[in-house]
Formats: sequence, C-alpha cells, structure tokens
Amino acid sequence: MSTSASDHRRMRFLARRYLLISLFCLIFSCVYESFSHGVRSGFMIFLFLFPLLLGAMPAFVMSIAFVPVPSAAARCFWHAGVAALSVGSCLSGILEIYGTTSPYIWVYWAAGSLLLLAGALRYFLARSSRRSGG
Repeated sequence: MSTSASDHRRMRFLARRYLLISLFCLIFSCVYESFSHGVRSGFMIFLFLFPLLLGAMPAFVMSIAFVPVPSAAARCFWHAGVAALSVGSCLSGILEIYGTTSPYIWVYWAAGSLLLLAGALRYFLARSSRRSGG
C-alpha cells in the first residue's frame, strides 16, 4: 500500500470507470424494464447502486483523501465482489421480471459478499501490519 500521486490518479481513473459502469447498469435496467410489459423489479431498478456505492465512492474517497491505496490483491478481491453482486442483482431482476425463480441465485450474493470481505480484510490487515512495523 502506498499514497503516491500516481496511485491517487489511478484511483480517480478507477472511480470514473465505476461511474461509467453505473451509468451502463442504469441504462441497461431502464431499457430492460421498458420491454417488461409493466413488470418492475427492485433488483433491476437498483442495479446501478452496486458499482456506484461499492466501486466509485470508495475509489473517489481514496483518490482525494490521504488514505493508503489498497494492494493489487485487495483491489482484485473487491472488484470481483462488486461484479458478483452486480451480476446477482441483474439476474435476480431478470428472473423476477420473467416471473420465475432459481435456487442458485444465492450463490452470487454469498460469493460477492465473501469476496468483498476478503478484499476488506486484505486491505485492513496489510494496513495494520504496516503500522505495527511488521
């Protein structure tokens, strides 16, 4: 973990990328629901929030604050978790609009949550070991 200027520029770029992903998710859900014959799904309506709140906001905060940037491994876990939660929300919305269910959707929520937890643990453990000098 470091706090160099290039790392903060990279986090600003990452925040912009997540904003674009959020915008894509918003447009996708609007188009999908426009063809759903009036059926609505909360999973589809709020699909854009996963990349916005879990991707763009943390990256933006890390780009402007004097917070150490996470390691590559921590970022990979975090990105995979955001992707899994986003895909799980999209699939849940599609199935709900279609009027069916699947017993396997919970896997996306569990995997996404575990990946986010792994990324956060990796970040905070590296940060605490750096502070203690270990």
